[in-house]
Amino acid sequence: MGLEEIDGFFCALIAGPELVMPSEYLPYVFGGDIPEFSTEEQFSEILGFLYQHWNHIVGTLLQDEIYLPILFEDETGKCHANDWAHGYMLGVQLRPESWSGLINDEENGGLMIPVMALHFEHDDDPELRPEPISEDNRESLITHMAGSILGIYRYFAPARMQGVQQPIRRQQPKIGRNDPCYCGSGKKFKHCHGAVRLH
Repeated sequence: MGLEEIDGFFCALIAGPELVMPSEYLPYVFGGDIPEFSTEEQFSEILGFLYQHWNHIVGTLLQDEIYLPILFEDETGKCHANDWAHGYMLGVQLRPESWSGLINDEENGGLMIPVMALHFEHDDDPELRPEPISEDNRESLITHMAGSILGIYRYFAPARMQGVQQPIRRQQPKIGRNDPCYCGSGKKFKHCHGAVRLH
C-alpha cells in the first residue's frame, strides 16, 4: 500500500466497531505475506513508523477532533482521493457484517456516501459507479469525507466500549514471547504483535 491508502485503511480500522489485530491487517499493508527484511532493526523501524501514524489518527479522534486524511496530488495538482477511499473500504471489508448496520442505517448511513462514491468511481461494474464526479463535487466529497471520519468513529463508539482502541505503546524494547503484548490487547506477545515479527 501507498501512504494514502494506508491512511484510509487505518482510519477504517480505528473507527470501526471491532478491534482488528496487527497480525490480521499488516499483511494487507505489505501486499500479502510479511516481506523478508534484511535486519530486525529495519523491520522494527518500519513497524514503528506505521504504529506512530496509527497513534496519530487515534489521538486525533480521541480528542474528538476532525482528522484530515493524507491525500496526494497528481501532476496537475489535484487530489482524487480514490486510493484513500480504496484503503478505507478494504478496512470495512475486513468486518463487513459489523459495518452493515451503519451502511443500512437510514439516519447515519450517509456518513459512508463520500467514501463509497470515491471508491466506486472507476468500478468495472457500471451499476456501482456513481454519476461522473465534477471537480467541484470532488472537493465537496473530500470535505464531507473528512467529517465522516469523526462521525463514523463516534457512531461506533458504543460498540468499542468493551475494547477501546488505544494508541499502541511500546513499554520495553524487548519482550518475552509469553509476556503480555505491549499494545494492551491482553493477549500474549506471541499471539499478537509477535505473530508478525521476523524469526
